This record gives sequence, C-alpha cells and structure tokens, in this order.
Amino acid sequence: MQLTEQLYWYPWQGRANNCNSYLFKGKQTILFDPGHIYNDLNESCLDLLIREMSADGIDIKDLDLVLCTHGHPDHVESVGTVREQSGARYGIHRGDEFILDAISQHYAAQKGKELPSLKPDFFIEEGKLDLGPAGNDCDHIEALHTPGHSPGCVCFYLPEYKTLISGDTVFEGSIGRADLPGGDMNTLGQSVEKLSRLEDIEFLLPGHMGYVRGAPAVKQNFEQIRRFFFS
Repeated sequence: MQLTEQLYWYPWQGRANNCNSYLFKGKQTILFDPGHIYNDLNESCLDLLIREMSADGIDIKDLDLVLCTHGHPDHVESVGTVREQSGARYGIHRGDEFILDAISQHYAAQKGKELPSLKPDFFIEEGKLDLGPAGNDCDHIEALHTPGHSPGCVCFYLPEYKTLISGDTVFEGSIGRADLPGGDMNTLGQSVEKLSRLEDIEFLLPGHMGYVRGAPAVKQNFEQIRRFFFS
C-alpha cells in the first residue's frame, strides 16, 4: 500500500506472527524489516511481501538497501534470501548480532539446512546514515538507537518526510516486550522518551499493528504510552 509518493506500507495480515515491512523509494530503494521467510504456521511471508511489492511496480531486484530495526526473527529471518535475490546491502545494529547467530542455529536445527547468511554488510550506528554523496543527491535518514526491546533496536527517522519507522519500540497505543533476552523495561522507557522528543512526526510506522498518522495523533500516542506504561 502506497502511503506517499516515496513511502510504502506492507502490513502483515496473516494468522501467525510476522512484522510490517516498509519501503522507501528515494535516490535509493530501501526495504525496512523484510520479516520471516515462513512463520510458525508455514505462511509464505516473504513470497507475499514480494507479490505485494510487485503489485506496486517494485521488483525485489530494484532494492539497494535493507535496513533492520532489530534482530528478532520476525523482522530479519528473510534478509539473507532478499540479499541473494536483489544484491542489496544490509545493515543492523551490532547489539543484536548475538540474536542473528541464534536464529541461524535454530533454523538449521529445525529445517535441516542452512539459512542464507544473516551477517550484515555493515553495522548501523546512532546518527545520520551514510547513504551516498552529501547534498540533494543523498537520502537523509537518521538512525536512533532505542534499546529496551532488544539491545540493538534502532528506529529510522526520515526528517524530510516527517516519518519515524519505530520497529518494536513503539506501536499504536503500546510498546514492545521487554522480557526477551537483552530486553529491559527501564531502558525501553528511556528510548520511548527519546522518540517522543522528535517534533512534527506525520507518520509513525511500527513493526506491528496499524500506523499513526498526523502530528497531533502521534503526540497523543506518546502521551498515552507514557501515562499507561511509565507513570
């Protein structure tokens, strides 16, 4: 589903767990969080994503980058396959490297074959991403380190488009779990507060459920989360 001229939303609508994926079509074509290959009910998550992209006129071979908000399998399991099919480079925060190793080991034990490598081409760090030459020929994306759901959680802020891709840090009316390995509720609260200080967010695009549109609604969403979870 096309949200704006540059932004596409691919919500997961199956029965078992998988994440929402997002695509930004600027100077480069960037896919955020490609999700599972198959989930626990053997739904063809990646095939469905590829079909939905194709319906929007985007071939998987058009991808230049894959950026992941964190290392949980419902967000990254398919990234090696996507990289093989597209040639895109892929990045994630170093803090979740231990989760990627666990995913690969679990997949091999369950499927009896190796998962395409989840080793990133580069690690994402806090700050502006180096996506090309400076000036008008560069896509301006800022990575915000937001641990709490996992140690390596990041959110992606596109200031020119007033868009925040929030992964599993902030949802519509809720937050991500903090009881998984490496999670911490106090740290998650600090990350939510950090995100709430961003101004004029028109699109809050989370890893699950619906998105929040409009700066007043986004602000209210943060206020509700703060009151309910952290007051």
